[in-house]
Amino acid sequence: MFTGHWVHFSPSHLVYDLLALGITGWIIETQKLPHFGWLCLLTPWFISAILLLFEPHMKLFGGLSALATTAIVYLALFGLHDAAPWRWVCLATLVGVASKIIFEMTTGRMLFATTGNIPVTVSVASHISGAMIALLFYGWWKIIAGRSRR
Repeated sequence: MFTGHWVHFSPSHLVYDLLALGITGWIIETQKLPHFGWLCLLTPWFISAILLLFEPHMKLFGGLSALATTAIVYLALFGLHDAAPWRWVCLATLVGVASKIIFEMTTGRMLFATTGNIPVTVSVASHISGAMIALLFYGWWKIIAGRSRR
């Protein structure tokens, strides 16, 4: 359930996932956003459990894109509270993530990476799950942070 996130179907698939997660993780760490380590540790398990529940017919799973989606949405949600122009970048990022997911749902194809001759169906459920997990982590942090201010 954990290792599938680290398997990729092509060099392109790996590079795009590592770039997305690496750049986003670097920004999150630079901004010192809370609990990114926990997010990275728990998200693959949560996504795998969700896929077992909602896509039990899936035989193969690979890629870090769902974890990258989680990190991107997490960063963008925190950025909505910052000053412009970063706030607008984060809002555009959330719209972009939603647009990418809609593209994947309607076409069944990856937007950026290629997999060569390996026939791959995009797991839209994993990307939606990643976005929802980011929202839950963000909400949980806001509740915890709100309690500590009292």
